[in-house]
Amino acid sequence: MKAIKVCHLACHHKMNDMRIFEKECKSLAKSGFDVTLIGFGETAKTETIDGVRCISLYCPIKNNLELLRKRNKLIYNAALEVDATLYHIHEPELLPVGMKLKRKGKTVVFDSHEFYGWQLQDNIHKIKIVKVSPAFMRILGKLYMHYEARICKRIDAVIQVCTMNGVDYFANRCKKSLFIRNLPNSTDYRRKTLIDFSDGISIAMIGGITKERGVTQLVEAAYQAGAKLFLAGKFMPKTYQEELEQKPEYQCVDYNGFLNKEGMIALLEQANIGASTLLNIGQYDKIDTFPTKVYDYMSMELPVIISNTEFAKKMNEKYHFAICVNPECPDEISKAIHWLKTHPAQAIEMGKNGRTAIEEEFNWEKESEKLVKFYNTLLSESNAL
Repeated sequence: MKAIKVCHLACHHKMNDMRIFEKECKSLAKSGFDVTLIGFGETAKTETIDGVRCISLYCPIKNNLELLRKRNKLIYNAALEVDATLYHIHEPELLPVGMKLKRKGKTVVFDSHEFYGWQLQDNIHKIKIVKVSPAFMRILGKLYMHYEARICKRIDAVIQVCTMNGVDYFANRCKKSLFIRNLPNSTDYRRKTLIDFSDGISIAMIGGITKERGVTQLVEAAYQAGAKLFLAGKFMPKTYQEELEQKPEYQCVDYNGFLNKEGMIALLEQANIGASTLLNIGQYDKIDTFPTKVYDYMSMELPVIISNTEFAKKMNEKYHFAICVNPECPDEISKAIHWLKTHPAQAIEMGKNGRTAIEEEFNWEKESEKLVKFYNTLLSESNAL
């Protein structure tokens, strides 16, 4: 039987994105689908990697509507050439492309990585508009949600990451939806050595580095606790890095830049604590999942210092893998760091508990099974199977 062609489209994510390529595309290819990924890169090229045909288009990235139109035209034409049965789009900018493909009789899925409408209303979404009032952002967010729902009710399905305080963002706003969490493969991350505090405290914080993610307070706390803080990721904006570097507490930071998966695993191997102290602003304290970095820490058997969200407290009561803290309070974070250092046996046990949680509940193997089943259901309904 000929493999069903499916095609993933992304205009901002990197071609090797962990959720899109490493998890979704590779899992679908292993399950027998003929998978193509179309995105943008520094050069135009086509190559097959781990069973996935990767088509990298080239178009300069600038923030104006004319270039957005050109990029959408490029990706739409490339998508038509693939002639897939099912198209899976990964950014709100590609919703018009998804609608065009639907009119061609294709099965279309929108993968909503974020709650874009709510983000706009909370003024968290990083759009480059100068001096925008909160009232304008709320209006813009509501207009986007109306536009988003209009398209999502016409295409076949939506994939989303989680609920927010138990609320389904896409309830009554799409035909069909599925929750797919951005979880690690349980076999990809394996700690080689036991957690050891004899040489001091080494804290890891990976991912985007912003004020909203509590990095300023974490730096202050690490300095107070006499700990080394490994930062890995990109500063957003760049001026925040310059601001943070001016602080005397920054001397405790070992900045590693952006790391690939192998580099990240090597860094986490050096650490004895993982930190994710996102501030309780916008959606950070409301989402019913952890930041991806937390699952990575748990996979690597690191005890975690985490923001005291309701979801985190609930999961910690079940698995006992973390210390929940007020992310606004460096003193509280510092005390948590000190407690872990002075209670190494408990810290090791917390790390093992986190690993158990990954193996029992929070792993990509289970999520990929859901994704494949969802694809088969959609394709059966469209008579493609």
